[in-house]
Amino acid sequence: MDSQDIFKSALIYEKKIRDLYLSAIDTIDDPRGKDLFKALADDEQSHVEFLEYSLDRLASAREIDLEKPAPVLSLAVDDDVSRMKEKIPEKLLGDIKRALNAALVLEVETSRFYKKACDNSTGQVKEILKKFYEIEQGHVELVQIQLDYASGNGYWFNFMEIDMED
Repeated sequence: MDSQDIFKSALIYEKKIRDLYLSAIDTIDDPRGKDLFKALADDEQSHVEFLEYSLDRLASAREIDLEKPAPVLSLAVDDDVSRMKEKIPEKLLGDIKRALNAALVLEVETSRFYKKACDNSTGQVKEILKKFYEIEQGHVELVQIQLDYASGNGYWFNFMEIDMED
């Protein structure tokens, strides 16, 4: 698969996950959930824009600015994660968990795509794919943290909140 084909495939993944986040904004009634999914949708949209930019640069045999694919997610998302610990009404948790489960599946799938594409690429394209892989791994972790909390399984930031052994 050449660089343009890789970026075209990546666009499909990025648009799919962006669209999921956008639909979750309309599905979730809790403002904290809406804010989180909006931030994730914005981040994925920035990936779409970078991939479109890269395809344009590749088509005209120009260099791609490697600084462009920076994560858009800000420290505000960390605040949203903390606010999610506040009680979410039970009736909303079902919608949030469904959206988070779907997001986790797509984020893992997208992350695997970038890892495989990175492993099979070289040069500037490899560097771009590596950066996207790292960004998507961050999304996987963020979504998993949210899902753990919404599921009430005792985990918060991948650590057990309460240890029943003590």
